[in-house]
Amino acid sequence: MNRLNYGCGRDYREGWVNVDVNPAVRADVHIAMGARLPFPDGMFQEVLLDNVLEHVSKDHVFAFLDEIYRVCSDAARVRIYVPHFTSVFAWGNLSHQSTFAIGAFDCCSPEGGIGSGERYGAGVFKVRQQRLLLIGHNPVRFPWLGRLPINGIFNLGWLWQKCMERFQVFGFDEVYFELEVVKHP
Repeated sequence: MNRLNYGCGRDYREGWVNVDVNPAVRADVHIAMGARLPFPDGMFQEVLLDNVLEHVSKDHVFAFLDEIYRVCSDAARVRIYVPHFTSVFAWGNLSHQSTFAIGAFDCCSPEGGIGSGERYGAGVFKVRQQRLLLIGHNPVRFPWLGRLPINGIFNLGWLWQKCMERFQVFGFDEVYFELEVVKHP
């Protein structure tokens, strides 16, 4: 199985093609932000974007997703971790351009956004899973926090997630999305 780890940073993965824009980190391939990926169409069955999309400007996010779509095969899995809009880390980094919420990728689905039908970008992705993470999946300073089972109580269904986003006072660190590439709708 061909797997792409885009934005590998400190998370270099053996058996994956590790790509990063930062030449100071260990990667198999270094590219410029916004550059075309040096891979043929449909090469990957799995892609990991671990805290990558928040660094892509809103003007380029759909072009970025279209490029991910291009290098993926039909039914490929794209796993995405991004800061939630309530995260204390969301705007604490000068390079962050965006934050995310439950439903962020609905506009990339075959039917478009919930109730609106709005679709953006050429890439078509079916949202397979989306989870709020009170504690991020990979806490640097306290790794044991990532193993606490607390995140489950915030993900009991879409309506519950939207209520939690609205009324949970502490905020969330991240949102996790699992998308499926749809090449033949």
